[in-house]
Amino acid sequence: MSLQDQEAFLKSIHPFELLSKKEIAKAASSMNIAYYKKDTVLLSPNILSASLYIIIKGEVGEYQDDDLIKVYNKSNSFDADSLIYAKTENTFKTLEELICFELDKKEFLQLMDTNEKFKNYFLNSLANKIRSAKQKEYTTELSGFMIAKVMDSYLHEPTIVEQDCSIMDALKQMEIKKSNCIIVKNNGEYGLVTDSVIRKHVIFNDYDKYSPIGPIALYPIITIEYDDYLFNALLSFTKNSIKRIIVKKDGEIFGILEQLDLLSYFANHSYLVAVQIRKATTIEELKQASSDLVSIVKKLHVKGTKVDYIAKLISEINEKIYEKLYSMIVPEELRNKACLIVMGSEGRKEQMLKTDQDNALIISNDVDSKLFEPYMLHYTETLIDFGFPECEGNIMVSNPYWRKSINQHKQELERWLESPQKDDYMNLAIFFDSISVAGNKNMLEELKELIFERTREKDVFMANFAKAALLFETPIGIFANLISDDNDLIDVKKGGIFPIVQGIRSLALENAITETDTITRIKKLVKLGILEENFAGAITEAFDTLLSLRLKRRLQKGDSLDKNHNKVSISSLNELELELLKDSLKIVNKFKKMLMHHFKINMVS
Repeated sequence: MSLQDQEAFLKSIHPFELLSKKEIAKAASSMNIAYYKKDTVLLSPNILSASLYIIIKGEVGEYQDDDLIKVYNKSNSFDADSLIYAKTENTFKTLEELICFELDKKEFLQLMDTNEKFKNYFLNSLANKIRSAKQKEYTTELSGFMIAKVMDSYLHEPTIVEQDCSIMDALKQMEIKKSNCIIVKNNGEYGLVTDSVIRKHVIFNDYDKYSPIGPIALYPIITIEYDDYLFNALLSFTKNSIKRIIVKKDGEIFGILEQLDLLSYFANHSYLVAVQIRKATTIEELKQASSDLVSIVKKLHVKGTKVDYIAKLISEINEKIYEKLYSMIVPEELRNKACLIVMGSEGRKEQMLKTDQDNALIISNDVDSKLFEPYMLHYTETLIDFGFPECEGNIMVSNPYWRKSINQHKQELERWLESPQKDDYMNLAIFFDSISVAGNKNMLEELKELIFERTREKDVFMANFAKAALLFETPIGIFANLISDDNDLIDVKKGGIFPIVQGIRSLALENAITETDTITRIKKLVKLGILEENFAGAITEAFDTLLSLRLKRRLQKGDSLDKNHNKVSISSLNELELELLKDSLKIVNKFKKMLMHHFKINMVS
């Protein structure tokens, strides 16, 4: 293998791609190729390492007290810890014939001294290693923002009037269309009238507000084509020092692109959808706004945004949709007589694409619950039309069980807590995650306080509640091998996401933590001393990894909820993703053991 081939091989391995060109060349020139027979002991507590091993071909097993705990194969490296700390507690033995590079210890330590990122990868905790690896994955993706078109942005409907239209009539039309400016048509040419122009002439120059608008318009207007790049629009804004640009399509004025909307698009596309929701005056307009959510998720994911942040943004937008729809459907006199809540992943702000509805209605005790029935049936049907699927468990406001008075909800909560049946633990779990999105939001707080009060110091109940986190096997073997089904798929929700969610939820309930999202709950548990900080960081990174892998699959499949939407294909993952998945599932197993001990789960039937 030539020196050039060695450099290329190193660049393909994380974290060696963090090295500079000069550092890569120096490392490659310091490596030797070595061969070892099967069953050769390379490292042990009694055999100190003189090199970092990088496998070209073959397999090496890592043993702890004679138990095989990990298998290393092509492109894997080991054992940096023994070089850094001059000791090892485990034994490394070849499982088959091995061909590998050996990077001299002195050279390896010098690389750590000269490259901070390279050093941090080997010195940091498992959580930070996952974070570092994910950063590499993000930076390999191409950002979609540089190829975005004007048509991809939010365009305001233009208010176009003739030059002899009075200023007052033009302002009335602008108000109806909720525009920010007026376009004046003058014998085939177009001028622009803004708020500042009107203030200048009408307020300060005493221009008659019933006079024609034509004479005060500004000429000429600056335009851009509908299918041009947004980046060109940004250049035009900068060059001409303007706040809006007129968009033309097929020679006709199509819309107005505001500078604020353009900048918001490049910073955070979700802002534009929020504008559409706020301005929506019909259910159809609200539906159109909700249809842009998948586009937002794709853009943010490609940009490398953490899944937790994406989920929060999308949840905020969804809440605006739920609240706006509630105000459109429920009569004004009834709106504050009830509280609309969302539960499960929506309540935890961890919903990224449109998953099953999980919502309920809490109604004031002095109002007949039947008054809300037609409106809630309409509400559920409309959300289904928007693309939010019907809940298979019928946990929706259209179901009377999830649409009742405060007292009726209290009675059901008491039953869940005192004599729970099979589904009651999960009903409590999703209700505990609920947040209010419309109506009288104080009603939910009253029910949450009841839950905390009734579960305080109930060890047996909490053990049974937490037990659900252990319901599904973690799909990783004792040799760190991934366990898939017959179709090469791994269910990351059952195997990893759900155990973390339910385990953290259980700890949050036990400690009366009011926050609903998993990441914030983890941070609160650290502050309370329930979780050790490094372990909490590992859980957080594992959670983000599992959500990312699931989101990537769903975006590849489109926004469709097939039966495998929580599963990822092992064969579709690259080497880095496979390592991230393995490390994350190891953390899940460690967390499960912690839950077993903390809640004494093995002592309940």
